[in-house]
Amino acid sequence: MSDDLLEEIRGGDLDPVYVLHSEHPILLERMISEIRDVAVPPAARGFNYDVVEGKPTGARIVALAQTLPMMAQRRMVYVRDLGTMPADEAEPLLAYLDKPNPSTVIVAVTSKVDKRIKLYATLAKKKLLHELTAPRQLPPWIKAEAQRLGVKIDMPAVARLVDVVGSDLSRLALAVEQLGLFAGKRAVTADDVDELIADTRERSVFELTDAIGAVDRVRALAAVDKLCDQRESAVGVVVMLARHVRQLAMAHTLRRSNVPRNEWPSRLGVPPFIVDKVMQQARAFTPEALAVATQRLAMADRALKGDITLVGTRYTGPQLKALGRDLGERIYLEHLVDGIVQLAGA
Repeated sequence: MSDDLLEEIRGGDLDPVYVLHSEHPILLERMISEIRDVAVPPAARGFNYDVVEGKPTGARIVALAQTLPMMAQRRMVYVRDLGTMPADEAEPLLAYLDKPNPSTVIVAVTSKVDKRIKLYATLAKKKLLHELTAPRQLPPWIKAEAQRLGVKIDMPAVARLVDVVGSDLSRLALAVEQLGLFAGKRAVTADDVDELIADTRERSVFELTDAIGAVDRVRALAAVDKLCDQRESAVGVVVMLARHVRQLAMAHTLRRSNVPRNEWPSRLGVPPFIVDKVMQQARAFTPEALAVATQRLAMADRALKGDITLVGTRYTGPQLKALGRDLGERIYLEHLVDGIVQLAGA
């Protein structure tokens, strides 16, 4: 989130149009809330706040934007997904950008930005297109989030939280809130993170990989649902699955090689006491099946990141977006894991 942009908004210096995009829903939600709070006070929203759902058109957005505010200084028009608007529907909005209504603020979220498209090129040129990115340093963001929630947290806990959760800001914010409720008035510690956050997440991951290794379809799908309920990143789940598949493939390589057994843990990247379990799980999948699983995981990574060039697959980036982020990712992960389990013995 741009601090400069926030400072301008909080100072009341609003642009007529904001088009926002981000990989982090929490940043979008908070920026929209900041703009709405300044543009249209709660008491005035009944008549002066419109939300454009579904596939928008330039004509509809402009018609709402040209409406005069009722008993208020400004109106706000919120467009949930500008990216679904067909290019040939954008002309009225393009014309509006040349002379916007000073008493209306348009805030639009777009799930995709292609500056080859005239609308986005124009928005970028007029500096109305804003990408909200995660901070490069996560610890200060976590400390600020804790302060916002009135949660005390020590620096070892912050560092451990980054290790456990990663860079998903929505999950980090949720984790800080949960830890604050858990710790109460005392400061959150690294042990609290391990007890409340790390254990839950890592246990669910192990449940998934163990279920796949055991060729237990029901247990594997249940583990997927648990990870989704915990708001685990779908891309993160794919990465963890890819790591597990690589370990199983390496197990086959080690079995065929003359590598001393005492080197197997380092080659597999697991503790010594886990080696036997990995080797046992690998027996359920042939090297050829694991190669197919690797290809599917690579395609899943591309689809979940919104790759629009994928064709001939059951789930593509646009299809997932049409289902909605949460539902689309859940269905895709279930389909992916089910397919990997079915590769056993192939």
